[in-house]
Amino acid sequence: MAETATAINVPVEDCNPATPITGKARIQSIDTLRGVALLGILLMNIIAFALPSASYFDPSADSATSGINLATFMGIDILFEGSMRAIFSMLFGAGLLIFASKPNTDQDIVRGLYYRRTFLLIGFGLVNAYIFVWPGDILYSYGMAGLILYFFKDYSAKQLGLYSLLLLLVLMFIHAGLHYDTRRMRDAVVEIEALPAGTILTEAQQTSMDEWQVYMEGQFATQELIAQDIETRQGGYLENFRHVASINIFTQTVMLVIFFLWDALAMMLLGMAFMKWKIFDASRSTRFYLGMILVGFGVGIPVNAWETITFVNSGFEQYWTAIARPTYDLGRMTLAIGYIGLVMLICKSGVLAWLRSALAAVGQMALTNYLSQSVICNFIFMGFGLGLAGELERVEIYYVVFGVWIFQLFFSVYWLKRYRFGPVEWLWRSLTYKKKQDLRLQSA
Repeated sequence: MAETATAINVPVEDCNPATPITGKARIQSIDTLRGVALLGILLMNIIAFALPSASYFDPSADSATSGINLATFMGIDILFEGSMRAIFSMLFGAGLLIFASKPNTDQDIVRGLYYRRTFLLIGFGLVNAYIFVWPGDILYSYGMAGLILYFFKDYSAKQLGLYSLLLLLVLMFIHAGLHYDTRRMRDAVVEIEALPAGTILTEAQQTSMDEWQVYMEGQFATQELIAQDIETRQGGYLENFRHVASINIFTQTVMLVIFFLWDALAMMLLGMAFMKWKIFDASRSTRFYLGMILVGFGVGIPVNAWETITFVNSGFEQYWTAIARPTYDLGRMTLAIGYIGLVMLICKSGVLAWLRSALAAVGQMALTNYLSQSVICNFIFMGFGLGLAGELERVEIYYVVFGVWIFQLFFSVYWLKRYRFGPVEWLWRSLTYKKKQDLRLQSA
């Protein structure tokens, strides 16, 4: 463990342990990348806000099986599924090292501050999941993974990369297992459905049919549950709260242990390794970042395209949905690497300064913007707002995405010209340091 967190090249301005990092101590390329990932996550999350839950993985649930709607599904699935979330998770790991890199300070103080802010993040996740009725929340999983992550901060980049790879292999095993188990269930059902009408099923055959029914209900993929899902979303707040609470309880317990915790931890460890390899500060060579782009997109896009085309050609069989693809993690991880290389190359080149600045503002206010996406989208789609759930076709929901993007880009720039932090970031920091932080910029 020769390479420690204090070896990270972070500017020392505002690095007093009693104050949060701000101003010149921020690394703009990281904020820019975080802004890209934050906005990119909405490309996937919007599906679960606007359409039946089953539509997140299966376009046949909202009849997006042909034309522009199918093309929209395929394009988003190939280019973005899992990759933006992977980058967002990696930057959480990088953020730990930045937070811990406070020269000449007592590490016991730093550790205490870190765990306080992590428990607060878990609290924000619970608010997002339950109060903001968003079953796709990732903050809770991030906070739980963060409780483990601190123990790895002093490991070398090579060790962090190795542990991340081992966890990714475990995740690939889980996805492969889900693929083959789902295919086994589906093949049994297809064989039974091919029997002549009126055939009396054996006990084993009936068990197979029941097993498949339970699986489809778990995916909210039966016609009855799809209709109920939309009806619930178009209902009132309490109705949606009760519905989402039951989902959250399951995802934050069973699914957290089986999948979400390890998914987040694998990406965070890799993000720590990338930080120690100085990939995120745009300081590596142009050739290096071009290599990331070529390898990342050169592997990720073909793998994702093969998965998506296979899924469509199968007639949208459940064993080819995203989480049941054996090569899921290979595709999304390499694609994420490609995007990181591209953003870092743009930051290094100095082009598109206005866009980079706006994206960095979004990234600097990532927690505020992430939570506000839940509020905005629930207002648009839930019955206690405009009630548009299930009313838009798949291609049309991306008009909403573009609108949210424009709002958050302009609002983030406007806000940070006047204030040091986003509003939720200000609350998070004030609670972390047990001291009300100065919010307004002196020049504002």
